[in-house]
Amino acid sequence: MDIEVKNQDRLVQLMLDRHLGNFLVATPVLSALAQHKKSLLVIHEPHAELAKRIPTLKGPIATLPRAGSPARDFIGFIKLLHTIRSSRPTIALDFGGSGSGGWLGAMSGAPRRICRDSAPYARRFSEHVAKPEGMEHRIEIYGAIGRAVVPELEWGWPTLEPLPSDHANLEETLRAHEIDSERPMICLHVAGGKEYKHWPLPKYAQVIDTLHREGKQPILIGARPDRAASQEVQALCEHPPINLVQRLSIGSLIALFERASLFIGNDSGPMHMAAATGTPIVALFGPTDPVRWGPLTNRALIVRGTKHIPPTQGKKTFADGRRMDSIRVEDVVSAISQSEKRFAERPESLRS
Repeated sequence: MDIEVKNQDRLVQLMLDRHLGNFLVATPVLSALAQHKKSLLVIHEPHAELAKRIPTLKGPIATLPRAGSPARDFIGFIKLLHTIRSSRPTIALDFGGSGSGGWLGAMSGAPRRICRDSAPYARRFSEHVAKPEGMEHRIEIYGAIGRAVVPELEWGWPTLEPLPSDHANLEETLRAHEIDSERPMICLHVAGGKEYKHWPLPKYAQVIDTLHREGKQPILIGARPDRAASQEVQALCEHPPINLVQRLSIGSLIALFERASLFIGNDSGPMHMAAATGTPIVALFGPTDPVRWGPLTNRALIVRGTKHIPPTQGKKTFADGRRMDSIRVEDVVSAISQSEKRFAERPESLRS
């Protein structure tokens, strides 16, 4: 009888975290829950295109629109709330920790409402989940929330797969920029996210010139906020890299990652995307904890700084924070060489 009642549960999973990387990292848990229970997933509208390329995400997805004005945002919120209540959820789980997720969960009509115990709106929810003892990676807190509903829940690593149209669009971009797809393509993300996580651009320029001398094709990727940094690093290079910042759709970027020989970059959303696509990674970490925030893949090398900084200058109270400017160019170049030897073949499966 208990099993029958459990199987009648209808979930609304709220993952309204604006950070693309956090959303992607949570998707294995969201997918695993949806395999056990009838589920409606709620995400930010800008993440919808990424969600289409996550093969494990099944079932209905509703989005919170970003209209750009308070009045339109409020109307979008009300419409989304109507969609959630119409699904008649018995359990609402908030994974994102945002204010909008807190209100949607509280007003969802679900008798069980589950969130992290550290959420500022926790009093609106009926159950609170503590950070797992000995927690290492961020994905474990998402998993702990999921296990409040399905105790035996298991999950893997994030995966991304481009659509057929993504490959065609990428080919057009490669031709337009005279990129030789037969030569190794190295993707670099030189900005992204918080500025304190950025490696100095002059050091990136040195690495790019080294790659060029070795016959490789350095390609800058990123979104609109990364334009200034990409233009600056181009000006610093003896041999300017190909600049595809803001020139690729999310699907074309995933298709590029799938064909790239390597991704080099800071702790950011594109780093997690590259990991989910199976691309070898050289990730540069300083103030943030690579164990907690690192790429979920066995095809990554982490390069860290040599000089410590106070915890207040890193990610909250991470005691082992390092200065990004203390990461040496020669250590990054060495990691690139190591990655070529260790990750020469792309594995058939990317699952953990």
